[in-house]
Amino acid sequence: MKKLLLILFALVLCLFVFAACGESCVAHKFGEWMQTQAPTKTEKGVELRICSVCSETEEHSVPALGSVGLTYMPQSGTNTCIIMGIGTCTDTEIYIPEKIGELTVIGIKEEAFKDCTTLTSIEIPSSVTSIGRLAFSGCTSLTSIKIPSSVTSIGDHVFFYCTSLTSIKIPGSVTSIGDRAFDDCTSLASVTFGDNSQLTSIGDDAFYYCTSLTSINIPYGVKSIGKYAFSHCSSLTSIEIPDGVTSIGDYAFYYCTSLTSINIPYGVKSIGEYAFSNCSSLTSIEIPGSVTRIGESAFYYCTSLTSINIPYGVKSIGEYAFSNCSSLTSIEIPGSVTRIGESAFYYCTSLTSINIPYGVKSIGEYAFYHCSSLTSIEIPGSVTRIGESAFCDCTRLIRIDYTGTKAQWNAISKGFNWKYNTTGFIVYCTDGNISIG
Repeated sequence: MKKLLLILFALVLCLFVFAACGESCVAHKFGEWMQTQAPTKTEKGVELRICSVCSETEEHSVPALGSVGLTYMPQSGTNTCIIMGIGTCTDTEIYIPEKIGELTVIGIKEEAFKDCTTLTSIEIPSSVTSIGRLAFSGCTSLTSIKIPSSVTSIGDHVFFYCTSLTSIKIPGSVTSIGDRAFDDCTSLASVTFGDNSQLTSIGDDAFYYCTSLTSINIPYGVKSIGKYAFSHCSSLTSIEIPDGVTSIGDYAFYYCTSLTSINIPYGVKSIGEYAFSNCSSLTSIEIPGSVTRIGESAFYYCTSLTSINIPYGVKSIGEYAFSNCSSLTSIEIPGSVTRIGESAFYYCTSLTSINIPYGVKSIGEYAFYHCSSLTSIEIPGSVTRIGESAFCDCTRLIRIDYTGTKAQWNAISKGFNWKYNTTGFIVYCTDGNISIG
């Protein structure tokens, strides 16, 4: 009988505990939080509390303390703040805390760590969503930085002149890289992008003068590459441009002297001025049929470029577009072109022949100046003007095939010295020949 009473008592006790501390946990009576692992500057701590009814435990993490002495500003009406600057902190390795007191750190103010020349590394917590312009500009000793996936944009000049920064991983959450964001990061050799990158734009001068950068794969989704974006990246040998890009800005790859080849994806409509100028190692380039405009000096001084096919759809070849391409031996100009700009093929000393398609109305000043290997050229009857010095110094020119009559040839407006320093050639017209002394 005594044993039965003990069993009944145990059952009643279990029912009471279940009622008080059931699955819904509505009746838990937890005590105060107790620290079981103290937070450090870099590591989170742990706190625990115990239910006085059922002894169930609950624990949570405590944010790392971060670097002490940083200045911050509370954001009105919220429990958040932004980091304002270095303050009294003397750390060379900065750990920005997730929380300062009860305030969650959500941003880094513009110029917050500008010209902190002793700063070597920085870790940003996942609570931060924005980094202001010039935030780390001039941190010449900064070698590494971790950008969390909570950040959605990298502002203008954020890492400008961080000359010791060697690598950067841009999280997939970032949608834009601001103007001059990594300008003059001369030690930056590696740029990688997180999975499922949301990046859509690369700003002007974004990687200007990153002279140690050897390659980069631009994420699919990027639509525009800004002016001077990779200008003077003199070690850049290869780059992948995704299909979504529609424009390549002026000077985008200017002076990328190690770049040997590049595929421009279908969808690009314009190649900006000086876009590939002075890419002296560039031997080949594919221009897609979507391109309608080749800007001024786009391939100026690409001294290793041997041939190029300009797709049908291009309407104008800009001034100096292929000037000083001294290895260029052949070029196909499509029937869509109506204008060949001033000095377009200036000093293309290896060019031996060229066919100008019907539809071209004007051959610009100095267009074929000093094409000293040019022996023949075909000019259509649609041409009404040949600019000043257009064929000057074409010392081997012996023949022009003209698809109009002699009268039409004589009616063409010809600029001053259009044939200066040629040794004499014959213009073959549809109704006879004209000797040019």
